[in-house]
Amino acid sequence: MHMYHILHSIQFISFAVSQFTNGMLLYLIWTKARKVLGAYSYLMAVFSMYAILYNYVDVITQPLVVIEKQMYVVVNHGPIRHVPGVGFVFTCLFGSSFGLCISLLSTQFFYRYLAVCRPKSLTYLEGSQFLLIFFPAIFVSVTWFFFCYFGLSITPEKQEMLRIPFMEDFGEDSKTMSFVSGLFWSQDKTGEAHWNMPDCVGSLGLAGLMIICCATIVVCAVKTYKKMNDASNSLSDRTKELNRQLFVTLSLQTLLPFTLMYGPVGLLFLFPLFQIKIDILSSSAAASTAIYPAVEPLIAIFCIKTFRKSLICYRNSAKISSAAASTAARSA
Repeated sequence: MHMYHILHSIQFISFAVSQFTNGMLLYLIWTKARKVLGAYSYLMAVFSMYAILYNYVDVITQPLVVIEKQMYVVVNHGPIRHVPGVGFVFTCLFGSSFGLCISLLSTQFFYRYLAVCRPKSLTYLEGSQFLLIFFPAIFVSVTWFFFCYFGLSITPEKQEMLRIPFMEDFGEDSKTMSFVSGLFWSQDKTGEAHWNMPDCVGSLGLAGLMIICCATIVVCAVKTYKKMNDASNSLSDRTKELNRQLFVTLSLQTLLPFTLMYGPVGLLFLFPLFQIKIDILSSSAAASTAIYPAVEPLIAIFCIKTFRKSLICYRNSAKISSAAASTAARSA
């Protein structure tokens, strides 16, 4: 069995699990969290809905990762991989949905920073104005798409470099496949290297977007944590506990994608610069980006007490109902 068969199995299983876990979290947010968490519950709901849509894009594109010399490649290995133009656009769309993940995480951290450190500023986000907080995330996602579309385009040189790897790994003709790739430099007939500026600008742009979002998360997290400690004596026990739960949830929700998504992807940008090829990194990046949306909702479900208690109560009530039904059956 080829490695890509295993990766596709992981992608399909992750898709099914993600629909269940994110659907469960959305139900808990709608029924249990709106009064407790206020406007922040809508941020959580948007992130869960994003995760559901992300998995659809992931299944349609079934992305695979290849590193070939000084080039990184995200291959569209889904059902539309041979459709000219459309397959490439969907690969760029997968990239933009990937960028939307980290930008939505930074949006959640920014909102928590405002709620804890600058609560008066939340008056500017009341009613329909609340949608304004999503504009930076949308901007990052759209910019990510255009960096992929214009900076990491398909060229005859890239197709020729990928001819043998694609045939050996996938049994596919590189000239008919859809992919996005960053080729950092080319070599002329004399062996002299020349930087490919569109690919370098596109790659630096994507790296820059990741760095900006990560810096936003770190800065907001540090300031929120300090403010929570400084104000701990003036807050009620209930408010302190809720802030603690949300901070732990956000921290774990950030650590997980850094481990499963941004760490591997960051290395994919870096390794081709030194012509380092590690096959396990390519395989793990394709698998982990599919697994993340399925696992992420479990953090909120088990870290936020309201959600956790709801599940425990539901499970206990199900056991009681089952026991009662069994008792009634024996009495009859």
